[in-house]
Amino acid sequence: FLGIYPDLSSIYKKIARFDSVKEENILITSGIDGGIKTLFEVCTSHEDLVGVVSPTYAMYKVYSKIFNTKIFEIEYTDKFEFDHSKYYELLKLNPKILFLPNPNQPVESYFSIKELKKMAEETKKINCILFIDEAYHLFGSDSAVKLIKSFDNIIIGRTFSKGFGVPSIRLGYLISNEENISILSKTRFAHESNSLSNAIGEYLLDNFEIVKEYNDKIIESREKIKKDISEMGFKAYGNFGNYLLIDFKSDELAKKVVSQLREKLIYVKGSWPGKWSKCITISVGPYDIMKEFINVLNKILLSK
Repeated sequence: FLGIYPDLSSIYKKIARFDSVKEENILITSGIDGGIKTLFEVCTSHEDLVGVVSPTYAMYKVYSKIFNTKIFEIEYTDKFEFDHSKYYELLKLNPKILFLPNPNQPVESYFSIKELKKMAEETKKINCILFIDEAYHLFGSDSAVKLIKSFDNIIIGRTFSKGFGVPSIRLGYLISNEENISILSKTRFAHESNSLSNAIGEYLLDNFEIVKEYNDKIIESREKIKKDISEMGFKAYGNFGNYLLIDFKSDELAKKVVSQLREKLIYVKGSWPGKWSKCITISVGPYDIMKEFINVLNKILLSK
């Protein structure tokens, strides 16, 4: 097993079966960020314009700088909503790619299949690729995979890092029509992944009930935590991921919460820069583990 080069034929078959697509519709990558890098390599030229929501996954901006492209940020409104006016402003500038996490993190926006179809139509008219990042799709959101049959400008990114819970194996993949995958695959390494990562990925696909059982616990925990935060007098945002964005209403309180949680060895993201400086993001685990976070947070808030 370790003495031969990786054979990816088996994992391609299992991913294709899992997502109800053909093997020719898939390209395995090093996580979703490997897929993002591939898109920049193949689909952009110097000073092309790409669109992203903001704030979002940092690697979009990182690769934009590396590949010398211009970036247009669709910032979220003060009401934590996707800014549709900014989206249409972007379309008028003829971007090459729109990177759209569905759902996004840390500020969550979520688009229904009907909404994604409309966006696919609008971006197709200007020859813009719609990259739908489905990193969190196993936590309650619908998938746009079926749309690849109707729209040749849709490319979907998937990963084993979130819903499957194994970010360390660096396994992800792209889904699109056969022609797009044929073009994108020309940049692939001699072996898209390694045998150990493939074996773990195959095991989880073969035993998906393990994944689903754990994710059901995360979804249940997410809803309980939202209720707990509400009872503390604050709002927690998030309906489709394994994370929550908590609005503490003031920069000072958000910073205090982060600092005092850290003293108890509880690490969160935040506070965020700019108008999100009053917010933090937490990753959600099973509720029996998250109780410690809730108890510590409650003590911090009572001491304010």
